[in-house]
Amino acid sequence: MENCVIYARFSSHGQNEQSIEAQVRICKKYAENKGFDVVNLYTDKAKTGTNDARPAFQKMIADAKTGAFRYIIVYMFDRFARNRRDSIMYKEMLKDKYGVKVISALEPIAEDEGGEFYEMFLEWNAEKYSKRLSKRVRDGLDISIANGTFCGGFIIYGYKLELDPVPGKQGKFTKRIVVNEEEAKVMRYVFEQYDKGVSKKQIAADLNAQGIRVKGKLITHKTFDTYIKNTKYTGEFYFGNRLCTNMYPAIIDKEIFERVQQRLTENRYFLGGKETAKKPYLLTGKLFCGHCGTEMVSGGGKSRTGKQYYYYECKKKKKKLCDKRIEHKDELEKYVVQKVIEFLSNEVNLKVIAQDVLKYFDSRTDESEIKSIRKRIADIQEEADAAANAFIEAKSPLLKQRIEKRMQECEVLLADLEKIKARLIVERGQKLTEQDIVSFVNMILQGDVEDIEFRRRLIDNLVYKVYVSDDDTFIYFNIKCGNHIEEITLEDTKAALKESHKVLTQRDPACQSLTAKPSGFFL
Repeated sequence: MENCVIYARFSSHGQNEQSIEAQVRICKKYAENKGFDVVNLYTDKAKTGTNDARPAFQKMIADAKTGAFRYIIVYMFDRFARNRRDSIMYKEMLKDKYGVKVISALEPIAEDEGGEFYEMFLEWNAEKYSKRLSKRVRDGLDISIANGTFCGGFIIYGYKLELDPVPGKQGKFTKRIVVNEEEAKVMRYVFEQYDKGVSKKQIAADLNAQGIRVKGKLITHKTFDTYIKNTKYTGEFYFGNRLCTNMYPAIIDKEIFERVQQRLTENRYFLGGKETAKKPYLLTGKLFCGHCGTEMVSGGGKSRTGKQYYYYECKKKKKKLCDKRIEHKDELEKYVVQKVIEFLSNEVNLKVIAQDVLKYFDSRTDESEIKSIRKRIADIQEEADAAANAFIEAKSPLLKQRIEKRMQECEVLLADLEKIKARLIVERGQKLTEQDIVSFVNMILQGDVEDIEFRRRLIDNLVYKVYVSDDDTFIYFNIKCGNHIEEITLEDTKAALKESHKVLTQRDPACQSLTAKPSGFFL
């Protein structure tokens, strides 16, 4: 029996401890079915922050060095990392250094060459694919919304779920959202007091003094930050691009709601006058010094004329332990992107990429994957129906609360499985060809390197590591081209930098030594 660990975290501000418990339960069941022995559980309950700010995640990465486990199981891959850049970086490190593989309890597992490029292919064509989603699914949502029935997800504070038996259908129920009067009373008080000019801190203190708690915890001035911006309290909200007017009963007057939003806007203006947006450093975590091998990090400052400038700097240089000069941020990022474009422009490279992507596509769209997802959907639906029957028969309020919680978990799981199934069906319907990949690459080649979002996408998806010296740049692409990328050493890089006019085809065609930096590249 092989050892594994489970990692779970929130995926959005709308989730809570309940979502963590559901993730863990599903991951444990998956491990049991696979014959894995779960030796540890890591959970991060913070709803914001980078991977470095997640203590359990970092502890798990550190523990991987011990060799105590071979697999990390996550509910879905988006729970593992907050963005594709981090996901690629950590997965590669875990696999190459420690032999640890990250797998999902819900999503199909296929990690052949071409995967990263294929994922980018899907993301960049999301609009095209969305038009090919099942019309039946869209019509079903339209009908549910028109009838005001619950479409899944988490129910916000102030409401609860109610089941209405479907006439003539044993064990079938219509799910509707109704007002939870006790919680609704609290929300009305919050809106009314804030509308009168009372501070959120004072409102929280007043509610605490009355003995009111939210999820069993003391109320703070941040407890209702998300709630008082939610239009569902007025009885209207958008589900995708559909306006819903009869799913959530109104408990807040629209005029009061608008006045509260206006006050929130004014307070943000007076409290946050300074520009807080951060300059994105797209090569963070991927850029390393070609002199000493240390990671290069973000830096910046102002010139004598007051002009702001941004750069990357070797960590050891900051401590005067390296003589590497700083690199102009925007120029380096544009240069790397331009080299990615040049790599994709090579017909030989493109041919190998297309073959790898098609191989990956075939593995993802195998009929067995869809059959597996359909069976899991049927099993969860059966469990949800059983829970609904138990809810109707239950006499104890505490038992009803526990059953309702399980039913909500089933709703979320079903929604996630349906999303995965729809995506697989759409992908199977694509009948992907080599020409599709070529057309997609041609679209990439038309991109504007001045566009920050274009640069971000190429770097996040296709750049693995970049080593830069004062004279040359050495790039490892994420495009494997049929070969596995081993861990890069400083010795590898120095050797490559010495022969910077040659492509290192002997070691890996996806590794390319690049020179001819633009004049004025250094600050």
